[in-house]
Amino acid sequence: MIYLLILIIVVLLLIVRIFSVKQAAQLPRYKNLTFMNRKQKPLLLIIIDSLMEKPLIEAMQTGRAPALKFLSDQGKCFPKVVSSFPTMSVTIDTTLLTGTLPNQHHIFGLNYYHPQQKRIINLGTGAKEAITVGLKRVLTDSLIHLNQRFLHSQVKTIHEEYDGPTASINAFIYRGNYQHTLHVPWLMRLFAGLPQRINIKGPALFSFGALHKIDPKTKHNFFWQRYGGNDRFSADELTFLIKQQLLPPFTIAYFPSNDDAVHQKGISETKGIEQADKALQALLNSFPSWKEAIEQTTFILLGDSGQTDTIADHQQAFIDMNTVLAPFRVTSVKKGKPVDGDQLVCCVNERMTYLYLLDDQLSFHEVTKRLKKENRFDLIVWKEDHVFHVVSGHKEGVLHFSEGGHFVDEYQQHWSLEGNLSILDLTLQDQQIIYGVYPDVLQRLAGVSETGDRVIIVTAAPGYEMVFGPSPKHRGASHGSLHESDSYVPMIVAGTDTEPRYLRIIDIKEWICNMIQKE
Repeated sequence: MIYLLILIIVVLLLIVRIFSVKQAAQLPRYKNLTFMNRKQKPLLLIIIDSLMEKPLIEAMQTGRAPALKFLSDQGKCFPKVVSSFPTMSVTIDTTLLTGTLPNQHHIFGLNYYHPQQKRIINLGTGAKEAITVGLKRVLTDSLIHLNQRFLHSQVKTIHEEYDGPTASINAFIYRGNYQHTLHVPWLMRLFAGLPQRINIKGPALFSFGALHKIDPKTKHNFFWQRYGGNDRFSADELTFLIKQQLLPPFTIAYFPSNDDAVHQKGISETKGIEQADKALQALLNSFPSWKEAIEQTTFILLGDSGQTDTIADHQQAFIDMNTVLAPFRVTSVKKGKPVDGDQLVCCVNERMTYLYLLDDQLSFHEVTKRLKKENRFDLIVWKEDHVFHVVSGHKEGVLHFSEGGHFVDEYQQHWSLEGNLSILDLTLQDQQIIYGVYPDVLQRLAGVSETGDRVIIVTAAPGYEMVFGPSPKHRGASHGSLHESDSYVPMIVAGTDTEPRYLRIIDIKEWICNMIQKE
């Protein structure tokens, strides 16, 4: 029996190999491109998923991240760049590439309710939940609809705005001006019912794992390697561009592997950073020397979100939203669409949740009163008549705020404030707002207020994560909230003396566009 099983596995691997080679042969080659501006210094932005300051410094100081240390020493390290909200990769990347808030770009998280389509959008929160929701629905939304349909047509990515060629490697958000065809691996077609080919619009140079390579010879793209969704694949594609002298004025590349390590082991884990650094070393080695690399190319290494350690008591660590919302009728995750009688839609994004009130007879007061009984909730926020109301699961009182007013924050944004400022850890010095453990919290909350007509935003206190039905449980660490542990990310810049106007991900696009347009 064991020999038969081994034989079946070998045959399957051979089939996968054959299909992968056949697919690679059909993909376009870029060796003969001649429209690159050789005089322009390319800018390379590498996103390292869940990169955080403390483990980064430890890895660099102990010699386990020599490439990152080299770039930091030769350039500058900014330890605290404010991420967008919710602190989930797909929303963060969209804000980075469009320079807009979720209210403008319309990507509100990995899991949210679409009011026009009247259904839950799940872009891949976890394997178990994807199976429950339906692989076809999840993959169709993430592979086809995310860039071509959900991303608002009125915003422009860097790829669309820059008048020239750009490149994207393994980034979730990639919409551009050039037609491409994704070639869907046969196992994805078999189990998810996807078409063999998907037409999309991306940048001139586009790589998306096994579905679309720049270099047909790039490896590390089998299904057990997440079809190329790994650091080595991204580095190999970048190395190809460098060696062929095909780096365009702007390239974004995604190194995803660190996120898994932190989710599993916690925020002190450095193996993911070490793995990303090895891929970066291979990349730097493709230049004549590391010194020449930063002379020839501008490097930006950036985290997307931080994470917060999950408490050791796993019976308490996970807040079951089924239990919290027991008095109400909540839309089924599996159905994904409300049915008659449903009062709420619950969309969990790890350490934050959207609650959409469907029942006109159900008041904000009734739901928030129930939520306040759970002291593991950090912030509970809703908006009525242009005013935001914030309460806490462990603090008394309420804070009201609205856009415009006499108070100004460090980003020159104006607000009206009334009530218990300590709920959002705000301090006033005359008319100046000083943020505490929730950086840029007023703008980031206001930026998701249009995800629904009647919505409550809930975040978990540090150490806790929310789950609903088949939601994944991250026993090491997780993210999603407004807390500084989820919200601050480091950035290393080498090869330029410029920096963004403000150290926020929403300000990165303007900075990059200014650099590449001036060249």
